[in-house]
Amino acid sequence: MSRDRRDVVAVGLTGGIGAGKSTALKLFQKLGARTVSADRVVHGLYARRGVASVVAEHFGPSVLDSRGRVDRPRLAAVVRGHPEELAWLEKLTHPLVAEGIEQRIRRVSPGSVVVCEVPLLFEAGYDAMFDLIVSIEAGLENRRRRSIHSFGPEQFSELEALQASTDRRVAGSDMVFFNDGGPGELSDFVGEVYERARALLRDCE
Repeated sequence: MSRDRRDVVAVGLTGGIGAGKSTALKLFQKLGARTVSADRVVHGLYARRGVASVVAEHFGPSVLDSRGRVDRPRLAAVVRGHPEELAWLEKLTHPLVAEGIEQRIRRVSPGSVVVCEVPLLFEAGYDAMFDLIVSIEAGLENRRRRSIHSFGPEQFSELEALQASTDRRVAGSDMVFFNDGGPGELSDFVGEVYERARALLRDCE
C-alpha cells in the first residue's frame, strides 16, 4: 500500500481537460468506490481563514469574497499570464491539497477502493500517493467540444498549457483510456480498473 496505508487501495484519476475524468469518477462511485475530488479539496482550502489571509496578503484583498474566502475566479484572473505568481500559489497550495487528499483517503473504511480525481496529479508531484494511476485521454477537438460550456477557447488553451503533456500522463500511468468512443466503452474501462483495484486489495489480505 502507498505511504503505509493498510487495507485501502487509492487510485489516482487524471487526464486531459474535457477528456471525461468527472464522468469516470461518477462511474467509479456507482461501482462502490469511495471518491475524492481535488477540486473540492481546493474549494475547502480557500475557505479556510488562515489560507485566505496568506493569499490576500500576497495578492491583495480584492481576491477575497464578501465572507473572507478566496474567490477563485478573481484569483485566477490575477495569476493569469504571470508564471511567477502562479508558481508562488502552487508552492503554497500543493502541499496543503496533498494533505487534504491524504486525510480523506485515510478516513475511508478498511477494504475500500478510493478513487481521487486529480487533474494536476503529475504536475504537483502527487503520483507517489497512489497505488494505481489511471489517465483518461481524448483527442484535442473532442476535448475542446466537451469543454465549450465551461471554458472559452482562450481559457481552454491557457489551462491546457499548464497541464503535463498527454505523453507524460500516459507514460506515468498504470492504465490509460482514450475516450473518443461511446459512453459504454468508458464504463467498461472503469469496470476493468475497479476490478484491478479490488484485486490489489485481495493481494494485501
